Amino acid sequence: MENGEVLNGKEEFEKYLESENVGTPTVGEVRKCTVLSSGTEYVIVDLSAKTEGMITKRELVRNPESYKPGETIEAMVINYKGEEEGARTYLSERRFMIPKLLEEVRKSMEEKRTVKGYVTKKVRGGYTVEIEGTLSAFLPGSQASYLNSISNEDLVKKEFEFEVINFEERNNGNNIVLSMDALVKKQVEEFLNGIELGSKLTGVIKDITSFGAFVDVGPMTALLPRSEISWDKNVNFKDKFRVGDKIEGVVISKDTVNRKMSISLKRLSNDPWDDIEAKYPVGTVVDATVTGIAPYGVFVKISDGIKGLVRSEDIFWGNYRRNLKDYFHENENVKVEVTEIDKNRRRISFSIKDVGGDPWNGIEEKYHVGDTVKTKVEKILDTGVILGIEEEVSGFAHISELSWNFVKNPSDLFKKNQEVEAEILEINPEKRRMKLSVKRLQKDPWEELAKNVKMGTSVDCEIVNLKNSGAILRVVDFNVEGFLPKSQFYEGIKVGDTFKAKVHKISYNPQLDERDMVVTIKGEPTEQAPHAKKESPKEDEFFNQGPMRTTIGEMVNQKGEKQS
Repeated sequence: MENGEVLNGKEEFEKYLESENVGTPTVGEVRKCTVLSSGTEYVIVDLSAKTEGMITKRELVRNPESYKPGETIEAMVINYKGEEEGARTYLSERRFMIPKLLEEVRKSMEEKRTVKGYVTKKVRGGYTVEIEGTLSAFLPGSQASYLNSISNEDLVKKEFEFEVINFEERNNGNNIVLSMDALVKKQVEEFLNGIELGSKLTGVIKDITSFGAFVDVGPMTALLPRSEISWDKNVNFKDKFRVGDKIEGVVISKDTVNRKMSISLKRLSNDPWDDIEAKYPVGTVVDATVTGIAPYGVFVKISDGIKGLVRSEDIFWGNYRRNLKDYFHENENVKVEVTEIDKNRRRISFSIKDVGGDPWNGIEEKYHVGDTVKTKVEKILDTGVILGIEEEVSGFAHISELSWNFVKNPSDLFKKNQEVEAEILEINPEKRRMKLSVKRLQKDPWEELAKNVKMGTSVDCEIVNLKNSGAILRVVDFNVEGFLPKSQFYEGIKVGDTFKAKVHKISYNPQLDERDMVVTIKGEPTEQAPHAKKESPKEDEFFNQGPMRTTIGEMVNQKGEKQS
């Protein structure tokens, strides 16, 4: 029909269709079709005939929704309904493809070629595989051990290659049996034969276990042992990696016969112990991170794979028997000095105290007897207080140097970390000791007392402590210590009692460090000392001895020791 020519009547239109070979389709005829539209259950095609064609889902090779308008496919006519039945042609893409695919599968088996397909489901004894979306085949479980390492999700999404190990055409269905292991075995052997020890490769972590990880490196799965993750043996594998991570490794072993291979991550870099003596010679000061704390020292890491110990005696210059957890915590950054390297045993030792040097070296040039220093209370003992002057330099203030008054418990006056000023009394660099005094920075109350109190002066007193030989008391008006002999005790005397007493003996000589007073209540009104005892000749001798050369506290202790 030429342009401009008009067709008249039904007869002429039928002649046109016959001349263009678009007449009525014949069952079994193969037609080239153009996709017009697609749905979830079928595809509508133009097959150049009087009617449009329909291919249902079961007769398609792919999912109906994957067919796009304009796409050309070939299909076989399987049914035709005329106008009286709705004018519809039904076709099958699968029936057209099956003979061609069967012939291709047959040739693949004969020529030892592979076919591609998808695992659709797991069945008894194996798996169902679909070839080209059309042919159904069986993959025995005994021929599919490779699939054991693949997740179910990846199993149905990934296209695999198979070998055809059996092919039979039957009237009631074709029998196609596939194998994967034979093909994988061949591929793995070729892969292992083609790779050298020390070669680098990339892979994806498929599984993580307590002893390492399995890595998909293509045709096979390689083992990444836990010991080959890092030169740092304490690295936590599960914190470092996740399933699905892509990694690079070095081949460290392969077994072609058993089709096994191991890879290493740490060997991507050199063993840090190989050049440790050159990189960290003894005496080098380096930054380190605390990785562990033990009663005998602190473990530190200076780089990946290089971890050592700082022993307790190499941490503090003074007393190193301390609770290290009070001074360090994990992941803390510290500076250390390398003190010893044993390359063969892969051991390295450090010192923290040597980094800054011994603070007691040249101590007498920095501090002098009589200096006033600012300190902080480090420890409170029954016998006195340890006062920190600077890092690793501390001194001791004896209980007798804490106050001009009687001190029963140093904890009554001081608290830990309290800031205190003290005077240096003595420096001994050899023994790393320093004696301090807190009270000597305070005004000496004995100076005022010596001006106003004489023998026989009446003073107000308070009992502050009881001893076997007598009582330690406080002279209220001057806030100094005095002593009441036991012979002067009255019945029921106790700490906290107040009374008037007369000064029986007083000794004040600051040059000789003499500050002592003895009081008596003899001769006082009976209501104040109802049970005062008469002095004995020995007590007269005690009261009339010469100037005291010891402190009252020392005298009381001496008498107590004799009685015990």
